[in-house]
Order: sequence, then structure tokens, then C-alpha cells
Amino acid sequence: MLFKYVCAWFGMMVLAILNGGVRDGVYADHFGALAAHQISTAALLVLFVISFRVLTTKWPLASSRQAWAIGLIWLAMTLVFEFGMGRFVSGLPWSAMFHDYNLFAGRVWVVIPLWVLIGPYLFFRLNVVKEQR
Repeated sequence: MLFKYVCAWFGMMVLAILNGGVRDGVYADHFGALAAHQISTAALLVLFVISFRVLTTKWPLASSRQAWAIGLIWLAMTLVFEFGMGRFVSGLPWSAMFHDYNLFAGRVWVVIPLWVLIGPYLFFRLNVVKEQR
């Protein structure tokens, strides 16, 4: 089961990359960088909620332990991808990459890695409650 969820993460990253492309190519110039960042983060969060729902329906999680394991694996993969691409492919300085995590500057990106961590567990719990009805 873990292998399927690890593979599913790659689909989530495709969604994230496409979402960023839409932001940069469609509405960033109209709304400005900060608002575009916030809109893009909200859009990706919605896409991930839908993805998690589909995944947990197709491949039900067996336990809270499994859900947390998937969340931790996805979080690690996400952070390695994000900071690896930012630093070693795009050549961004660490300060620029951490800028998206500054809530005091209106940057809300931190909800994405947090959702990647807790989302599998929350959907596991929702499915348990639904089964108990």
C-alpha cells in the first residue's frame, strides 16, 4: 500500500507544477505576486483535498499508523523536491526559498506541507467515521 501512495505523490507534484504554471502564466500579472501566491496555494490545497479523497477511496488506509507513515513520507518527499529543485536546479538562495513560509509576510505556502502531512490521517479518520454509520 505504501508503494501505491509513494507513486501517487508524483501525480500530486504534477498537479503542483501545473498549478504554478497557471499562476505564472494566467493570473500572477493581474493580481500581483502576493495575491497570486495566496490564490495558487488555495487552489493547490483544493486539488490536494480532491486527490486525497480519490486516493483514500480507491486505496483505503488500514490504520492511523499507516496514514501517518504516508503523511510523513509525502512530507519528506515534498520538502526534498521543493528545496532540491529550488536550490540545485533553480539556484535560489535559502532565504528566497524560506520566504514562502513567512506567514507574517502573508505567505501561506506552509499549509501545503502541513496538509501533505496530516491529510492522509484526516481522510483515514473521516473514512472510519463514515464506516461506523
